[in-house]
Amino acid sequence: MDAVLAGGDIYSSRVMDSAKRLKVIARIGVGYENVDLAAATRRGIHVTWTPIPELAKAVADETFALILGVLRRVPYVDRHVRGGGYDIEEIASDILDVYPMTIGIIGLGRIGLEVARRAKGFEMEVLCHDLVRREDVERKFGLRYVALDELLSNSDIVTIHVPLNPKTRGLIGEREISTMKRHAIIINTARGQIIEEEPLYKALVEGRIGGAGLSTLWEEPPTPDCLFYKLGDRLPNVVLMPHIGVGRNTGRAMALTAAEDVIAVLEGRPPKYQLNKDLKAS
Repeated sequence: MDAVLAGGDIYSSRVMDSAKRLKVIARIGVGYENVDLAAATRRGIHVTWTPIPELAKAVADETFALILGVLRRVPYVDRHVRGGGYDIEEIASDILDVYPMTIGIIGLGRIGLEVARRAKGFEMEVLCHDLVRREDVERKFGLRYVALDELLSNSDIVTIHVPLNPKTRGLIGEREISTMKRHAIIINTARGQIIEEEPLYKALVEGRIGGAGLSTLWEEPPTPDCLFYKLGDRLPNVVLMPHIGVGRNTGRAMALTAAEDVIAVLEGRPPKYQLNKDLKAS
């Protein structure tokens, strides 16, 4: 191959050894932990990604779909009515409103900022935490920057929008979950390995947190060893989705963006969204 449009497959040094003509790996997405960037750079292989505005907006929409799905028990209520039920009093006692809640955003990058925009539309108080502060953004959108522990202990909704790397793997574990409010929910549309699944599952079973919305799991696709695989009627306060953060239009825009960068590299021009920036076009 001269070029590859990359999904979630692993592009290791060994894999690259099998592709002597490879000039560009164009990752359709913003996660690139599956590509050995250093190995690609050594071989002169350009690696690109697709951090386009449409993607950030789409994942923020997905985030709020999960938030509303958990708080308003959408999957459970749907099954209840489809099954012939219509017990409004019973259902209403389990439904929570979004607008008076405090949301804590871990990671205030492109996606985190779009989540903050939407949260303000729901009249929510927004806490945020990131390794790099963006005080201009905080002032512009009325966000309050806090330490991670303060965010976890003061948020009704915790949502994760950081990349997967050695520092964020297992970022949310038993200690972090134990600091959350008893009714709080946690949302993960980033990468499954950022939350340790066993303590999360245990906290949900024991009622130590209010719920979870997950579109990413530790293992994808999940196997029977995954605690969140084939839940059936267990944990009705959990909403699960496959790792599909983008819809049809955004997916097409990402694919076209990746293809345009492939063409640029093959024609000797610098690609628009290059990850290994020290590598020059040739």
